[in-house]
Amino acid sequence: MEIQRHYITALGDHYVAIFPSQLEADAYTPPTGAIAVPPRPSLNHQWIGGEWVYVEPEPTPVTASDVWAERDRRLAGGFDYDFGYVRGVHRINTTPADMIGWDEVTKFAQALINAGQGAQVITIATGSGMTQLTANEWQGVLIAAAAFRQPIWGASFVLEQMGEIPADFANDAYWTP
Repeated sequence: MEIQRHYITALGDHYVAIFPSQLEADAYTPPTGAIAVPPRPSLNHQWIGGEWVYVEPEPTPVTASDVWAERDRRLAGGFDYDFGYVRGVHRINTTPADMIGWDEVTKFAQALINAGQGAQVITIATGSGMTQLTANEWQGVLIAAAAFRQPIWGASFVLEQMGEIPADFANDAYWTP
């Protein structure tokens, strides 16, 4: 059974000595000036005035990577689109996997339009279920997608360019146009 003993050095550093047996633990002599202390409750505790005191950690600075992750989360959130008539409102999913599907539909719709077949019907799956629309109607979905996505991209660019990105950067106030 492993034995652990905790010490604070004369310089105030905490260390843990690990021993394979009680006999070795009892025989150990800590460095000059080191004192035995109770186990450290967490890495956020410091030995101050003869006891472990919780010290609030320094906030980690927000980086562009944090902003990118929040941007990607928001972009993946999707939006509602009203197809009108009997089709009604559908949830348009926008996760990275959904966007691969969008690319396929967009290329197909554009090819149909280029071939003069913009009225050709395409079947798609939305977050609300299956529906059909024409290649020309798909262009309306793309316009709505841009209206949803572009402000998110713009907000991320503004945040990235700040000298110091605010700690509350994920707050909707920074992302709402």
